[in-house]
Amino acid sequence: MADTIKGKLTEAGNAVTETAKKVGNRISEKAEEVKDWANEKLHKAENKADEAADKAKNAADVARDEAKAKDKECGGCS
Repeated sequence: MADTIKGKLTEAGNAVTETAKKVGNRISEKAEEVKDWANEKLHKAENKADEAADKAKNAADVARDEAKAKDKECGGCS
């Protein structure tokens, strides 16, 4: 324990500095967790969008093939 005012102020300053470092580290850790969570959600959304696009393309391909088959059956009738 410091006996002088200067010593007490130095100890208090050191304590504040240490606490600030701990808080900064904690904030940094949480920010990293948030970034990882956001990236995970982004990848999931991208995957869902890709799956929906593939499903739509497959449905369009099936519809086109069915239309061609129908057109062949009726010989181009209207």
